[in-house]
Amino acid sequence: MFRHGRSGTGSLRSRVTRFSMAAGMTFALLAFATVPQNAAAQDTVTRGGKIVEAAWLALATLDPHLSNAGDTNYSLFFDSLFNVQYTSVENGEYDIVPGLATTYEVMDPTTVVMKLRDGVVFHDGSKWDADLAKWNLERARDHQDSGRTTTVEAIETITVVDPMTIELKLSAPQPLLQMMLSPANPLNVYMVSKAAVEGKGEVEFGRSPVGSGPYQVARWIPDDRIELTKFDNHWQMGADGKPLPYADEYVVRLITDTSVSTLELRAGNVHLVQRILPQDIEGLRRDSNINVFEAPRFVGAPSFYISSNPDSQSPFSKDVKLRQAVQHAINRDAMAAALGFGSGTAQYYWGSYPGMPGYDESLPRYEFDPEKSRQLLAEAGYPDGIELNVKVINRPTDVQPLEIVQGMLGQVGIELNIELLDRTPWVDDGRKGNFEALAHRNSSLLDPMLRWETKTGSSSNWASYSNAEVDALWDKASSEYDIEKRGDIYREIQRILHKDAYHLIGYRTPLLMAHTAALMGMEIGAGYDSRYLWLKQ
Repeated sequence: MFRHGRSGTGSLRSRVTRFSMAAGMTFALLAFATVPQNAAAQDTVTRGGKIVEAAWLALATLDPHLSNAGDTNYSLFFDSLFNVQYTSVENGEYDIVPGLATTYEVMDPTTVVMKLRDGVVFHDGSKWDADLAKWNLERARDHQDSGRTTTVEAIETITVVDPMTIELKLSAPQPLLQMMLSPANPLNVYMVSKAAVEGKGEVEFGRSPVGSGPYQVARWIPDDRIELTKFDNHWQMGADGKPLPYADEYVVRLITDTSVSTLELRAGNVHLVQRILPQDIEGLRRDSNINVFEAPRFVGAPSFYISSNPDSQSPFSKDVKLRQAVQHAINRDAMAAALGFGSGTAQYYWGSYPGMPGYDESLPRYEFDPEKSRQLLAEAGYPDGIELNVKVINRPTDVQPLEIVQGMLGQVGIELNIELLDRTPWVDDGRKGNFEALAHRNSSLLDPMLRWETKTGSSSNWASYSNAEVDALWDKASSEYDIEKRGDIYREIQRILHKDAYHLIGYRTPLLMAHTAALMGMEIGAGYDSRYLWLKQ
């Protein structure tokens, strides 16, 4: 079991993972499958009822291998090889604990052996074993439509040692492989029923998937809701010593308008809202029936990037001075004050947040300097101004920051045209590189390697950014087990991103969620995994 946490200064520290590469390594996860007892320290767990969650992210498929969405709801009806559980949300301390794998042994830098949990069954009655583990990992790695390739691309071969043991041969050391195979990773490889995929066919499986998680899918209405029912034969024990889940039903409702989901929460129609607006915090905190949960990570906005595709005809793609003009036109402090409602902070480093390895406020950054911005426009040959087009998903949390940016850029002579899209066409245009600029929101992770956001070919690299020097640094980081040395590598990546200036971020707030006072267990999954939630009766 690996335990990690943040120090008081905001840097990530590791309590258990320091070791010598020269001597080889063997790490054995404790083979437990029980939710920590502190889950019931203040209240006795009660069972039953229906939990209703308001989610903001639409899913194109429920097949977790073929989805590009990093959705925590997958962990409700699928299991992972490993899980993440928080021991202290306040201090950011968490453990990577056993899931469908019970041990993790690093035999040498590029050989890993995992023992698997015996007695696990999928919702269709098929059994979990080493052959199923191998098939799942290979499907996620090799399928032409996989959205999880980045997670497992370093796994060269998977050998079934015995019915409940697999051996992985890696192309290079993978210090974060356990974490990458847990819900802490937005592109985690969830385990699915091979029998169901082959029996239903991939299209139907994407509509009615079969996993081994605590809930099973009863019905999916795209762009509306996912209805889940309790799976009676789940392997994981709750704090009361009985199998998860605690609730009988779980419904995930898609409500993309955060103000609407907040109203539904106040009305008692939902128990949990994944995202709330900073301006709603104080009002929600005054409501005795609602609790505001501050997850141990951040959200940044707008996550804005200019196309770096070499085939792009945009002047901004071709001239760094134009991109620097955009950067200097943004008053990040003003944006944080306007949209953060007391919880916002200026954010200068795209994809790097406090608490993440390598976060360093001494690195170069673009300060607000409108005169410098105008000078750069003139030097680039546009003294009378220029237009820039950005595509964004039509939801308030994404659009509002862009409207602030639009006003700021207009002050220096850059006319920002905002094109509002539904999520599916926005994703399609992003994947095809059909944009001059693209924007959404960005969130912090336990480690930057969980997304590889600026590595060539990564499914999280929405800007299709490609820099050979950055790629080499990512490769170096992927083989570095020492978290401090890995942080140094991430700092070098930030220096290059600053120089290239394709990526922009404005401000950050804590990741805020809200739930009814009756909903318990938020502190265990901390927004990464909702399987531990229960209703106080």
